[in-house]
Amino acid sequence: MKAFNARIALMVLLPVLLSVLAGCGPAPTPPGWSGLLVIDGKVFTGSQAGRVYALRAESGAEIWQYPPASEKESIGSLYAAPVLHEETVYVGSLDGKLYALDAEAGSLRWAFTPSGTVGPIYAEAVIADGRLYFCSADHKVYALDVDTGQKLGEFETQDWIWGRPAVAEGRVYVASLDHRLYCLDADLNKLWEFDQAEGAFAAGPTVSGDTVYCAAFDKTVYALDADSGHVRWTFETEHWVWASPLVVGEVVYAGSLDKNLYALDAADGHELWRFQADGMIRATPAYANGRLYIGTEAGSLQVVNADTHMQEHILGTDEAILMSPIVAGEIVYVSDMANTIYALDAETLVQRWSLTPSNRE
Repeated sequence: MKAFNARIALMVLLPVLLSVLAGCGPAPTPPGWSGLLVIDGKVFTGSQAGRVYALRAESGAEIWQYPPASEKESIGSLYAAPVLHEETVYVGSLDGKLYALDAEAGSLRWAFTPSGTVGPIYAEAVIADGRLYFCSADHKVYALDVDTGQKLGEFETQDWIWGRPAVAEGRVYVASLDHRLYCLDADLNKLWEFDQAEGAFAAGPTVSGDTVYCAAFDKTVYALDADSGHVRWTFETEHWVWASPLVVGEVVYAGSLDKNLYALDAADGHELWRFQADGMIRATPAYANGRLYIGTEAGSLQVVNADTHMQEHILGTDEAILMSPIVAGEIVYVSDMANTIYALDAETLVQRWSLTPSNRE
């Protein structure tokens, strides 16, 4: 899948998303991006061309790719960030499969394909207590044995699921385009659901302490009691909120398509401050060492001081940034819609390296 301009993508999606908000219409496709995992000196990523890559974090040198370069056939486009558990990398694909790959060699250990209607997987999986949880556009969330890929449970919502689940205290929280957020037990039995939103949930929730934070296409950020789903507070922005909220200490950060990053008091939701970026904020920002790293659809990565609320640095790219940046040590990593990965000095944004993995096949 070729990268395309995010503004055009949103314009094309608008009629479809409006039909989603109304509860009807064909299955929509979110704008494309490829997520990153940076761990143990390696960068793991997928491509829209349908390959998974392991790269050296300090240089971008390729360690392996799956399927191997010698194989012409690829798998489905990969938007979800990979996750690592012990010696295995897990990643979901738009072909509807969840792949488990050997982290050292890049060879396939197993692949899980849901039975029945297969839906694309847009978000990363979550691993907890020996179980792997992931959501699919087939309306379902699945629980698999993390070692074997055996299905342990599933739960069906009323619409597509684009965001990842959140797991905390033995509970699984899932937000769906059906305007609902579900709380499930570890076996995916429903404990409660929140159905008061007036728009679709495109991103997964964030759990911090005893509160679930989520945001919807009704322009609203919600804070819910994790035990009951009761609303603690709401905050209204000026446009849709697509990304998962970020919680740092007592502050909730929420980016909106109104170009603002909002800093909210985690206890009562009142606005502490806001920063206006140069474009729509599609992804959750990253936080490290008192700085917020914000990607925009205008193609920039902006660094904002969380104490002064002032911009410190900005990097411009040729394509929209729709994925969350990753800060690892002294380097911040980000991927744009052309699948180009940038490794930048976290303090100055001076580039250390950049590459487009699929261009090197």
